[in-house]
Amino acid sequence: MKKTLREIYFIGLFDALPLLRDPMMLFIITLIAFLPVLFLFIFAGGQAALPALVGAIVLSLAFVGLTVAQSVYFNKHWFRFQDIYVASPVSPISYALGLAFATFLYSLPALAFSFAILAFALPAPPLAYAAVIATSLLLWLAMILMGFTLGLSTKNVKRANALPQVLGFVLGFLPPVYYPLDRLPPFLQPVALLIPSTHAAQLSKHYFGLLTAPLPPEQILLGWGYLLGFVAVMALFASRRAHWVDP
Repeated sequence: MKKTLREIYFIGLFDALPLLRDPMMLFIITLIAFLPVLFLFIFAGGQAALPALVGAIVLSLAFVGLTVAQSVYFNKHWFRFQDIYVASPVSPISYALGLAFATFLYSLPALAFSFAILAFALPAPPLAYAAVIATSLLLWLAMILMGFTLGLSTKNVKRANALPQVLGFVLGFLPPVYYPLDRLPPFLQPVALLIPSTHAAQLSKHYFGLLTAPLPPEQILLGWGYLLGFVAVMALFASRRAHWVDP
């Protein structure tokens, strides 16, 4: 166990080293999740920006989770670091968790900043904070598995660079994460509920009391079940499609 934790720590630190040495890149990553919050605060006021702030917390980890695809691709095909890991006693699980730890380091400034603002602007019970942390972690885990699968299954550098950006846009900015679900036309709301980030945002806003109407119990159970099911599907997909060693 101690050996595995050391592997995860050093792989994550190695992958995060370029960004940790360049604080400006960490600032840019933090800014990506906060731009919608900033615009809403300027043009709609603080009360309208609070739900968007919760959305930014939910997506801070998810955005960087998808970038694992780029790390995995370049480690495998360009720098050949993965050949070293395969030839060593490092397991694919340690490798994946190490890259996940790196993404957590990327998003740590954004998370600390978000929670500090939220705690100051909207005092809430511990359950609300536990809920937003749990939904963020579930979405992050799903995006890590998705990014890991994309990075190991693709051999095209353009696809490895473009797909995480497109998926981040589709999963983050298009669904009702920064804005309320009821702003969508009724016929689009079921489509939005097919996206896991919608459920993560809805649950987090519910526990913070930021929805116009509280979610009924069946929708709360559906939201948690959908997130857990999405993580399970991504784990199954990764076990089938992510090739640690090319056949």
